[in-house]
Amino acid sequence: MGWFDFCGVWIPGVNHIDPTAWHPEARASSFFLTPELRPGWQRGAVDLLPLHYSEVPGWLATPGRFDVLLLQLAPPDAAGQCSLSVAADFSADVLAAHAGRASVLAHINPLLPRTAGPSVPVSAISAWVEAAEPPLGLPGAPADPRLATVAQQVARLIQSGDTLQFGLGRLQAAVLAALRAHQNLRVHSGMVSDGLLDLIACGALAPRSLHAPPVCAGVALGSPALYAALADPALARFAPVSFTHALATLASLPRLVTIHSAIEIDLFGQLHIDSLAGRQLSGVGGLVDFARGARASPGGRAIVAATALAGRDQRSRIVPLLGPGAVGLARADADTVVTEWGAAQLRHLGVDDRAQALIRIADPTHQAALTEAWHTLRRTL
Repeated sequence: MGWFDFCGVWIPGVNHIDPTAWHPEARASSFFLTPELRPGWQRGAVDLLPLHYSEVPGWLATPGRFDVLLLQLAPPDAAGQCSLSVAADFSADVLAAHAGRASVLAHINPLLPRTAGPSVPVSAISAWVEAAEPPLGLPGAPADPRLATVAQQVARLIQSGDTLQFGLGRLQAAVLAALRAHQNLRVHSGMVSDGLLDLIACGALAPRSLHAPPVCAGVALGSPALYAALADPALARFAPVSFTHALATLASLPRLVTIHSAIEIDLFGQLHIDSLAGRQLSGVGGLVDFARGARASPGGRAIVAATALAGRDQRSRIVPLLGPGAVGLARADADTVVTEWGAAQLRHLGVDDRAQALIRIADPTHQAALTEAWHTLRRTL
């Protein structure tokens, strides 16, 4: 990479930088397209890498990929180890791959908690600055009554003792709020946020254990209260994406239930997850990794949940056939789709039965049009 080439896992709604604005020759490689990166994308200065999250560590670890690594770390302990704190997703693997080849520059932040998980020895750091900065947070979103109804439908599919995975956003918060009556739940997720505090407070999680803490995550994004809670090694441990998203890891977890949202769903069970009407909105992320992992898990289930209507024009989120844009989840990976009108369990259904199952959970005002569209579409197959 050149002197002005940057790479980062910049997440929409969380990271608000555009490195290509820093210098006329700057370029950036990203796994998500954020609103802030769009000007650089339109200039051709940003390259989008459409990789599943499980494949990102291998790309980042390619020898010679980086000259400089930038990290934010908790202060060193008595043994000279700096915890990766609440962001263990990629740094450990990248450091191991580039040890002795890349300079390591660190921001030592005394406001970051030390957590159970990967750490970096001070001896591996080329230079650092120590400065107290509030950790990156994620503000809570306003409640959505329709999404709360969707969450209640999802909660009916979850049993006490299940292991849960979920993404960020309002859906996660709504589902976790609907699980307060459950017991002995575990969490294995790429990211966790403040919704987890509800499960901790109401006692819905499995008992704390230094040997097998009930929460395993790659990243936490939320409030200081969340970060303080996750500093307890008996409650949570942090692990890299090479572990959290690996199929072997996920398949070994009994009753893994994964919960994600979708932008658009068609009658084959295909999803748009990062684009709409051909416009790129985000990135591939870990949805497919976790969906396939849940299907491989004994008793596991991959849930896609969303409101039946979307947008200001209240269009049907369930459509006859996906429009322009990359398919985020193929029909062969479809499992369970949930709206406020119920759940469609697609995994072992043929194309006609899955179309009917999806039409039944579409908004009633669109069901007749979807039925007619399917009859027309079916004749062309």
